[in-house]
Amino acid sequence: MGGLISSPQILTRKVPGQFRVGCKDLMTGGTSEGQGIFMRIYYPTDSEVTDISSYPLWLPRSEYAHGLGEYLGQSPQKMDLIAATVVGDKRQDCIENAALSMKQDKFPVIVFSHGLGGSRTFYSTLCTSLASHGYVVVALEHRDHSACWTYTLTNQSEDPIKIKLIEKGHPQEFKIRNEQVEKRVAECVSALRILEHLNSGGQAPENILLREDFNWRQFDGRLDFFTVAIVGHSFGGATSLAAASYFQKSIVLDGWMFPLNPEQQELALRPTLFLNIGDWQWKENLEVMRKVLPNNDGNLLLTINGGVHQIFSDFPFIFPPWLARQFGVQGSTDSTICIQAAIELVLAFLENGKNGAQKLKDEKFSSFITNEILGREKFQG
Repeated sequence: MGGLISSPQILTRKVPGQFRVGCKDLMTGGTSEGQGIFMRIYYPTDSEVTDISSYPLWLPRSEYAHGLGEYLGQSPQKMDLIAATVVGDKRQDCIENAALSMKQDKFPVIVFSHGLGGSRTFYSTLCTSLASHGYVVVALEHRDHSACWTYTLTNQSEDPIKIKLIEKGHPQEFKIRNEQVEKRVAECVSALRILEHLNSGGQAPENILLREDFNWRQFDGRLDFFTVAIVGHSFGGATSLAAASYFQKSIVLDGWMFPLNPEQQELALRPTLFLNIGDWQWKENLEVMRKVLPNNDGNLLLTINGGVHQIFSDFPFIFPPWLARQFGVQGSTDSTICIQAAIELVLAFLENGKNGAQKLKDEKFSSFITNEILGREKFQG
């Protein structure tokens, strides 16, 4: 069951498409300093199940809650209490180990990069929604010490990789964050290469998680890389720009631009959608976006008014609305409305570029989304 004071047990998709969604975790070999990666793949499926245990837990291990607590300055005991009373055994809206859908010949690919303190499971509302519209979505769990907690397996032993807390204004802050971006980019490219390998009929990767058998061959010839995109939230937004040259399109969800150096800003040349939360953005961050916007005629920046930074994650939907407000993950514009708009705009941009997203915004979301570049200081040009 869910927690004692929780929202529904399954985190249902907010903009469901024509497909049900399958999922599978993949961990490849390597160390915390090596090239191995950890990711969850969400993909369209035709499978139907009634057993709730086929839906993966949103919080697979207590260490993720403890790591998130460390990031938020909360004790493990408090996080255990929240996990028990609020999260419970809440599950993602996807079926583990399901077969890839046969209703479509090929499926376009998205690589997703989480924010600081995130994980491969914390954005399931967004990722499963996109997968239900016919995309194969790879949600990475970064090993650059920016995930709330993660691990690697070496010689049958577990090596935890904990979040690195850096005080704002620390002399090495930029250097450390920029190095993390570089590692994140390498992981995004590695994920893309694994999918390309599977699509070309290459040998299936060794999944060192050692769980149930899975038919990786079903991806042979089934992936479409013509419009492959990278999507990222916050720190993941910086990652999506730094990795842009490996993808056809980039989407930056309330991006944190601080980790990018000038060269990375200048080389972010792919069509990019910036989808900002006005109340979270600030002048220096927006100035970087202003520098990037002229890099491509296909770039577009939109600002959501009344939302919160976390609306792209699952956190507003983990809690009942009254508790979401108390925890600061619900703004004056309802989070469900915000994430629905975000998903539809992302889909419009992926399918029809800048003009498609702009047209949708004008026709459907102009009451709370603007083309103005606004931040918490109401910075505007």
